[in-house]
This record gives sequence, C-alpha cells and structure tokens, in this order.
Amino acid sequence: MTNNDVQAFSKKWVVGSMATFIIVEIVLGGLVGGLVSGYVSMSLRFTFQGLLHLTSFFLGGLIIGLISPGIRILEPAVGAFLSVSIMLILTIFTPYSFIHFSLSKLLIGGAIAFVLAMMGARLGERLTGNQA
Repeated sequence: MTNNDVQAFSKKWVVGSMATFIIVEIVLGGLVGGLVSGYVSMSLRFTFQGLLHLTSFFLGGLIIGLISPGIRILEPAVGAFLSVSIMLILTIFTPYSFIHFSLSKLLIGGAIAFVLAMMGARLGERLTGNQA
C-alpha cells in the first residue's frame, strides 16, 4: 500500500474490534479455564484473568490487522481504550469497595490496552504485507 491508500477512520472497525476483544477473551478463557481445573488460589486465578484480558487486546488487534481491508491500526487501539472505559464505568454499579472507578485506572489501563491493541494490529498488518 502507498500513502495514497490511507483510509479514513472507521467507527465500524472500532466496534468490531471491541467485539473481537470479547470473543478472543472468551475463547482464551475457555482454553485456559479447562487447563486450570481444580483448586487454585484466588491470587493465581486473578493473575490468569488479568493476563488473559491483556492478551485479548493484543490478539484482538492482531486479528483486526489480519482481516481488515487496508491499514487499520488506530481503530483497534481506540476500541481497546473504549473497552476499558466501559468496564470501569460499570464498576459504578458494583457494591464492592475495592472495585471502584478512578481516573488513574482509566488512563493507565486504557493506555496499556491501547498500546497492546496497536502493537497487535501493526503486526497483523505487517503479516499481510501492508506497510504499517
């Protein structure tokens, strides 16, 4: 692709990226959940959940990079940030005091998800031969 082939930002690919992150996390959770049967500590379970969540952003971005027409790097990254935002906004309805919304969680978590999805999308675009 040349610089003349740059496409406009697509909200549809942002929403598609968000759905892809959920699907990837469900599939990974099913695979790892089957491997981690029996007793595991709450800390280890939480660690696995966090790693699966982070991995889903990278792999979701990779999938979007592979299947999208043209170059789509920003869309999965924005979708990842919005996914974190929605998750944190939902914590307002959680009765637990240790799960609460904070701007620092949004900025740090959103930035990590943004970068992971962008790295995955960039790799996906490179694997398909697009210059990203």
